[in-house]
Amino acid sequence: MSTTHRLGASSTTTTFQLRHSTTLDPASAKEKPLSFPTEGFPVIELEQPAEEEQLFDYSAYRYYPVYIGEVFQDRYQVRSKLGWGSCSTTWLARDLKDKKYVALKVYIHNSVFHRELPFYKHIAPFMSSDHPGRGNIRRFFYSFTITGPDGRHIVLVQEPACISLFDLKESMPENRFPEGAVKHVLTELLQALDFLHTECKAVHTDVHIGNMLACVNDNENAKFKDVEESEMTDPSARKQVSPGRTIYASRAIFPKDGPLRLSDFSEARIGPGPYDYPAMPMPYRAPEILLEVPWSYPIDIWCVGLMACDPLGLNKLFNVDHEAGDMYEASYLAELIAVLGPPPAAFLALNPEKAAQFWDEEGRWKGIVPIPDIGMLESLEGQLDLPLAFVKFMRKTLTWMPNERATAKDILEDPWLKE
Repeated sequence: MSTTHRLGASSTTTTFQLRHSTTLDPASAKEKPLSFPTEGFPVIELEQPAEEEQLFDYSAYRYYPVYIGEVFQDRYQVRSKLGWGSCSTTWLARDLKDKKYVALKVYIHNSVFHRELPFYKHIAPFMSSDHPGRGNIRRFFYSFTITGPDGRHIVLVQEPACISLFDLKESMPENRFPEGAVKHVLTELLQALDFLHTECKAVHTDVHIGNMLACVNDNENAKFKDVEESEMTDPSARKQVSPGRTIYASRAIFPKDGPLRLSDFSEARIGPGPYDYPAMPMPYRAPEILLEVPWSYPIDIWCVGLMACDPLGLNKLFNVDHEAGDMYEASYLAELIAVLGPPPAAFLALNPEKAAQFWDEEGRWKGIVPIPDIGMLESLEGQLDLPLAFVKFMRKTLTWMPNERATAKDILEDPWLKE
């Protein structure tokens, strides 16, 4: 297994001292915490945005200043950084009591992304079912809270994952997966969604390849020791923001094989709904979200269609800048018309008042923005040697009317996926 630093850094080294990890009571754990190097690592220059600092709304005070070697709950010692996001950072840790590796997901200060705990509590009784999709849900073990310089943070203890499919795709020479691999990815995703929709009665709302993680089989958990050893011999690049805050470069871990697991349930909804607006990240919003009508499971299926294009290396179907302000909705709807064709009258009737902002009484587009010439779904046939069967697959997922989208269970039997 190889490990790489995801963020470039200069070759400068530093000799400033990091905080030392605490010592455990021998009665509370069989393993003692390790001492990690305090020098000899690449330094990220102060003027270079590092990891979470690249977020447009980043504020340091919201993030707990985790350091490598830190011990939480007299049990979990941080061994390396695995990833970061707009609401959390994720760390590889060693459970010193149970002698296994886990992931610690540390949420930002006073995070409103609190739905994961209720979600995992809700699905716990279903995780013993024989549904194959339960194996495609990231496992949760425990949670606790910590107090940082600016407030309290929720920490989830989860199974450690290797790399997201987004990062894995970015590392590939042609920035794409082979068609057969994409079918495998979509099959495991659909199994997870069928489990959520039919067994757990839950909606994910945020399905994309960044939330699909490559994991390892249980008997290969020891491979994370390689990361730990790398942290000893080749410490992660880091940026010393202040005496009490260090930003580390994440390590990407490439597994040989193992299950794919759907993750990040911070915006999941428990129950079939229907739910009210809003939901979904702006670049992925389904038509019913734009029209501000009640929504349910079909929004996850919409994302399946969008996600099918990304790992194949196809251009994004919809490219509206989510920072387009007042023109965002109109521009996105214009792209939907270009790709899917005009919406049926039944769709506009779901919310006539909202629809009237963009269509006239006859259902004609008002032309607030022009309809772009980007080609309908059928234009995908032949791109990268994709067959017509792929277009038919996409038509099952990308529809104006939510109730016309196929279910996850139905799509699992799609000819393109099965061939």
